[in-house]
Amino acid sequence: MTREWKASASILFIILLTLSAAPLVAVHASEVPYGDVARDKLDEALNMASQETKTCILCHAQYTPTIVYDWLRSEHAWNRPEEVGELYEAIGAEGEQVAEKFAGYEYSVGCYECHGMFADSERPDVMNHMGFQITTIVTAKDCSQCHPKEAREISWTWHGTASLNSFLKPWYGKVVDYAIENDKVDEMLPPVYDKVGSEMVTWEWWKRYVTKIMNQEFDDPEVQQFGTVYDYDFKNIVSPLFPVTGVLNTTLMPPFGFSATYGGETYSNIMEHSQFRSGYVYHACAQCHGTAVIPYARAQNVETARGVISERIEYWGWPNNGAGRIDPDGSTVNCAACHVRHEFSLEVVRKPETCGQCHLGPDHPEIEIYEESKHGNIYSSVGEAWNWTALPWRAGVDFNAPTCATCHMSTLADPNGNIVVQGTHDLRQRLVWDQMHFFSFPRPKWPDHTQNAKIKGGNQLTGAGLLENKVAFEGYTIVTEDAPEPGELAFPRLVRVEYTGDLAEHRENMMSVCELCHSTQWTENYFRTFDQNIIDYNITATYMKALLDEAYRRGIHDPSNKLDEYLELMWYYVWHHDGRRWRLG
Repeated sequence: MTREWKASASILFIILLTLSAAPLVAVHASEVPYGDVARDKLDEALNMASQETKTCILCHAQYTPTIVYDWLRSEHAWNRPEEVGELYEAIGAEGEQVAEKFAGYEYSVGCYECHGMFADSERPDVMNHMGFQITTIVTAKDCSQCHPKEAREISWTWHGTASLNSFLKPWYGKVVDYAIENDKVDEMLPPVYDKVGSEMVTWEWWKRYVTKIMNQEFDDPEVQQFGTVYDYDFKNIVSPLFPVTGVLNTTLMPPFGFSATYGGETYSNIMEHSQFRSGYVYHACAQCHGTAVIPYARAQNVETARGVISERIEYWGWPNNGAGRIDPDGSTVNCAACHVRHEFSLEVVRKPETCGQCHLGPDHPEIEIYEESKHGNIYSSVGEAWNWTALPWRAGVDFNAPTCATCHMSTLADPNGNIVVQGTHDLRQRLVWDQMHFFSFPRPKWPDHTQNAKIKGGNQLTGAGLLENKVAFEGYTIVTEDAPEPGELAFPRLVRVEYTGDLAEHRENMMSVCELCHSTQWTENYFRTFDQNIIDYNITATYMKALLDEAYRRGIHDPSNKLDEYLELMWYYVWHHDGRRWRLG
């Protein structure tokens, strides 16, 4: 019997088995523990599933069982799409609607509903899998069919532009320049200015572009013009976004006749070695920031490790779970970066370890700071007893110390369930300061740094034009009149930042979270010292940057490669490593 016949016979058997299953009563996801009980509950879940999903499940239970049982423990397995309305009602966000195709849909959310009923019928990576037209990658645009609020809000944030603002930026900058020069901004770029605050931001030009690559249209003028971000393996870019390229691309050593030999090849510049391909980008930067996923071929009759024969789409930039992953349908944010497939557990995303998988290390040390805080101390001591899935989340009743999600995203209520702080996936709404770049300025109104710089004239890295051109949120003044002089016996000791407009609203939103547990004075004093910390950093960073500029002026350093000489490296550590630790606490 051939493998093809075995696979077809298995599918036929599964379909027959599915059709003969006896109806059972559904349960809640929280009632599905690990162990043998989970296997018993699978039959119950399948009673709520569509015939297509039943076929998927009963095959994948043999080949990829972890995926199946993760799904079994998800709310998707036990709820129809329209029941997301109950979630929105619980968090005070009524009025959001599921996609028309899911209105009145009688089955639960399973494999086929996500992988087969995808949002964009024109996406280039649809394949025939065992008789079903499916996609491997479930995108934010797909998720938005049932979760429009969350997908819309997160697409407006830095998470939604995490790859475009980082290692894709040099390539993306060429696209933005071309669009501006040829009057194609509306046609080619993500519509961050038109849709922020109203619709989900997607990059439709990217979908069109990778469709050409998928169709092998390599003579197309656009494909010839831009190639892909991967074409030169990041080797020709010297940028703070690729710190390794500065030191490894240094021109300081060749004049001394220095060289090394590896693999039979002698080289004096590391990036010039023919085998060096910047693999660290895939395993470091891209794992958090996300890749640009390119479907480039359709492979027929591929045999899997388990002997199943199927069609397969060949991708580059995959696998990847980075927050700003750009998918073939033009989605620019990846829900699965936080909401782990296929369980999509609310408990998991509310726990700090989820944020800590990216927010860690010398350049973004939030998880270390949290773990060393009293909040983190309480979580690690008693967090196992918290009610992690309550909607809304009641302070004091469901939990007694915040996690990352509590402060930045969650819908929070008093012990009686009255909502005090409205939840959001728009991570700008409770924040004032950008603490990531050369100097600290208020956060930008729009998340796309490249468009902000080239169209609006505001550089997020240096701060140039951010305030003058109204790119950043507005409404702060540094007040010094009521601050005591050094040595003067008076309180409060610090200068004061006075907020108005959007920034006042953002600060008040965060203070409302704090005041669920802390007194008003505790909260006000904390943020006063926080603001002073930002001012102190800016004074120090300005001084350090002036030293580097003076070194360039005197010819002590060469600015052609800004990351291979001593003061250049020290400046990088000041703002990118130590400066972020300073500002974040």
